[in-house]
Amino acid sequence: MTNLLHSSHYRRIEQVMVSATLVGGIACVRAVAELLSGFDNVFVRYAVTLIVVQGAVQLVLVAGLTLSKGVRSKRYSARVERIRNLEYLLAQPDSGREVQKTALRWPADFLAVVENALQSLAGSTRRRVADLLESSGPYRRLLRNCANPDPSRVIRALSLLGKLENSEARRAVRGCLQHPADGVRRAARIGVVTGGEAEDRRQVLDILGQLPSWERIILFHLYPADETLLEFLDRSFASDNDERLLIAFELVLTRQRLVLAAVPARLAESANVEVRIKFFRSLAFMRLEEGPIPVLERGLHDPDWRVRAAAARACGSLRAGHFAGRLLEMCQSFGNPAEAGHAARALASLGAEGWRRLQEAAAAGSGMGHLIAAEVMERRMMGQELHQ
Repeated sequence: MTNLLHSSHYRRIEQVMVSATLVGGIACVRAVAELLSGFDNVFVRYAVTLIVVQGAVQLVLVAGLTLSKGVRSKRYSARVERIRNLEYLLAQPDSGREVQKTALRWPADFLAVVENALQSLAGSTRRRVADLLESSGPYRRLLRNCANPDPSRVIRALSLLGKLENSEARRAVRGCLQHPADGVRRAARIGVVTGGEAEDRRQVLDILGQLPSWERIILFHLYPADETLLEFLDRSFASDNDERLLIAFELVLTRQRLVLAAVPARLAESANVEVRIKFFRSLAFMRLEEGPIPVLERGLHDPDWRVRAAAARACGSLRAGHFAGRLLEMCQSFGNPAEAGHAARALASLGAEGWRRLQEAAAAGSGMGHLIAAEVMERRMMGQELHQ
C-alpha cells in the first residue's frame, strides 16, 4: 500500500478507484431496485432500495472488521512468539544456520530483533549480531531499499545500515545524502554522523548552516568528539565568517562539554555582538589562546549589557576572583536586571571574597540591585541547606 501511495501514477489510480466505487454503488442500487419491482411507487421502491443497500454495506463492513481483527490478533500473537524465539536463537553462540533460515522466512521479524540487539549490545556480542545480519538475505534487501521510492522504506533501511561498520553499508548511507526526500536526507545525515567515514562527517559539518536549528542540535549531540570535530572548530574560529562562528559556538554550548580546540581571544572584540555574546557564554568549555584575565576584562566593560552579563557568567564558571570588585559594581549599576543577576551569581561562586562582596551589595538598601543580590544569597543558602 505504501508503494501505491508513493507511485507516480497515484493520482490516476485514485481517480479510477473513486470512479469504480461510484459505478459499483449505482449498479448495486439499480440491481436491487429491479428485484423490488413489486413496489408500484418508484420513490418508495428506491427509498427501500437505498436502505437495503446501505444496510448490506454496513453488515459487510462490520463482518470484515470483525474478521480482520481476529486475524490480526492471531498474527500478532504468532509474531510475538517468533520474536521471542529469535531473541533466544541470537543469544546462542552456535545457532547461526538456524538464525539464517528464520531470517529468510520472516525477514521483518529478524530485522526488528537485530535492530533492538544492535542498540542494546556492545563488544564482541554486538559484532556477532552484526555479522549475522551482514550474511543474511534481508541485508541485501536493506541495501536495495536505499533506492526505493518509498521514503519510509529507505529510512527503515538507514536505521539499521547506519549501525553497521562495513564499507558497503556506509556507501549506501552516504548515497542517501542526495535523496529527494527531506526525511531520508535527515536519516542519512544521522547515520553518517554516528557511523560514517571521517570525510562524510566533514561533509555534514560543512552544511550545518543550511539545516534547521532543531536538526543541528540533534547532530551536535550525536557527533563524536574526534579529530574532524576539532578540525571544524579550528577552521571556524580562524575564519571571519560570522555565521560559521555562531554555529561553532552553538555546537560548544549544545554539547556542554570541554573541547580542546583553541579559541582566539580576538573574538571578544568582534564587531558582531552575537559573536561576542556566544564567545563569553562558551568560554567555560573552551581553551583560550591566552590567559583569561585580559579577555574577561574586555567582556566586563563591553558596551552591550548582554555581553557583560555573559562575561560575568564566565567569571563565575572560571572562578575569576580577580573581578570581584567589578562584579560588585555591576550588581549596583546595570543596564538590565539580568546583568545584575549574572554578576550576583558569579560573586556567589567565587568563595569567601565573592560572598563578602555579595553581602555588601545586598546590604546597600536601595535600588533593585540589592534585591537581586539578596535573592541570590537566599537561593544559595537554601540550596546548601537542602544538600546538607
